[in-house]
Amino acid sequence: MTVNVDTDIDLNIKKVDELLEKIKLLEDKSKMITFITIKDFSKLRNISLKSAQDIFNLPDFPSENYGKQKVVELTALINWYQQKRDKNESLRN
Repeated sequence: MTVNVDTDIDLNIKKVDELLEKIKLLEDKSKMITFITIKDFSKLRNISLKSAQDIFNLPDFPSENYGKQKVVELTALINWYQQKRDKNESLRN
């Protein structure tokens, strides 16, 4: 069996380059994750902090506790708004 050092090095360099590209893609995707606070949400919707808190406390709203603060991931928020729901249903829960 013969081993060509140049070929093995080239192959390994190619694998390292592929791994670096995958890492870069992951870093880029992680930067796309955006969390919205209750304060941010109230400004976006132009509603009071109390109204924003009430929405964040709805059972079907995709908020999470982050330390002592509630946040919602932007994509989850968009998906939540795309769902049809009965206004009276939210008031009953």
